[in-house]
Amino acid sequence: MGQYYKIVNLDKQEFLNTYTFNDGAKLLEFGCSGEGTLTSLSILLADGNGRGGGDLHSDDPIIGSWAGDRIVVTGDYADEEKFLQKDQIMKYLMLSDDNKDRPNLYTYAHKFFKDISEKVLEVMLQDPYIYETYEKADLYGDAEKVFNRIKKKKTEKVA
Repeated sequence: MGQYYKIVNLDKQEFLNTYTFNDGAKLLEFGCSGEGTLTSLSILLADGNGRGGGDLHSDDPIIGSWAGDRIVVTGDYADEEKFLQKDQIMKYLMLSDDNKDRPNLYTYAHKFFKDISEKVLEVMLQDPYIYETYEKADLYGDAEKVFNRIKKKKTEKVA
């Protein structure tokens, strides 16, 4: 066992699910990944993409959409109520099945924030290098589902 993480944007009320990027959810499982979760975070935080070599060749508005926002890498063992507002805590307690548990950011975000992981992966897969890396990888779960959807779209464009 271990602690599992999500990357959470407090301002946009969105999060990234590491499994969508074919990474594990433990800190070092995704923290050491080359074309996964941290690449997706870099794309979301990028300011000025498309102005130089090595940038992601896309004008999708999700690129840079987290730039300047408050971002937390939060674990399922994180401190209760940290980073949450009083109204969020009350909302969680009112709508929770077991209102004895106090929420932490991980559990609150999972329940009430929007998972944008698949959308970010779709944008990442526009890059030929990342696409090729995913094509060669042993994909599972959401990563496999998103990759196959993009691959099918590419095949239909060629035909």
